[in-house]
Amino acid sequence: MSENHDHNAETNSTGGGEEKHSHGNLASLRALSRKRLMMVAAVTGSFMVAEIVAGLLTHSLAILADAGHMLGDVAALVLALIAAVFATKSATTEKTYGYYRAEILASTFNALCMLGMSVFILIEAYQRFFKHEDVPGMPMIVVGILGGLINLLSMKLLGSDSKDSLNTKAVYLEVLSDMLASVGVVIAGVVIKFTGLVVVDPIVSVLIALGLIPRTWHLLMQCVHVLMEGTPDHIALNKLRKAILSIEGVQGLHDLHVWTITSGLDAMSSHVRTGTLTLSN
Repeated sequence: MSENHDHNAETNSTGGGEEKHSHGNLASLRALSRKRLMMVAAVTGSFMVAEIVAGLLTHSLAILADAGHMLGDVAALVLALIAAVFATKSATTEKTYGYYRAEILASTFNALCMLGMSVFILIEAYQRFFKHEDVPGMPMIVVGILGGLINLLSMKLLGSDSKDSLNTKAVYLEVLSDMLASVGVVIAGVVIKFTGLVVVDPIVSVLIALGLIPRTWHLLMQCVHVLMEGTPDHIALNKLRKAILSIEGVQGLHDLHVWTITSGLDAMSSHVRTGTLTLSN
């Protein structure tokens, strides 16, 4: 008995087994991320308010820039929590993959906001070069040190989850940039206190913004790649094609596509033509 077969195949590349099992693993990761995100949001939000007050009282652009980063973190954390909740919603007939893409959309929005914030800081710093502001050094040192400690705690909480989720990675990168910004605030405070060179305040602000842009741009490109359904970086499409064609009975393969639905969840579809099968009793 012989037959020719054409098959449309679609598979979840992360499962390696039942789809329910892989989705369950993702759900547990999302639940863990939510708890840690909530902890970081509480700490970051509280210090952000204190930093805004300190920046306004001292007229320090560097402190306000760091507070702006903190504000970006809080917004990112809220969006990340919202996205994590949506990601656990079940699939429907209208949304067969569920709401997993909410995570990528939130990450994209976060990246765009951080780029916008960096541009604002650069413009404000430029204006400060032509406008003298008396800035005390000691408050900058204290605020910078406290901010650095809080950022280190946040990075510790988010570190492991950032490897499995673009959404958490977005927040992690922002916290990392905040830690570097806090170091810059401390340096600026020391220089101002012992030399009186207040121009270092806008200079540090520019460095903070320029340090954030490359990381944010890279994250944005990752998100766009996912939204454009590009092939995941860890998948070699030519090797995958050869592996499928090497399977016994496979004579043809076309329309091979591999894409990412959300972090840790890849999918594949293809049109496979099988050869003549000889069946014997």
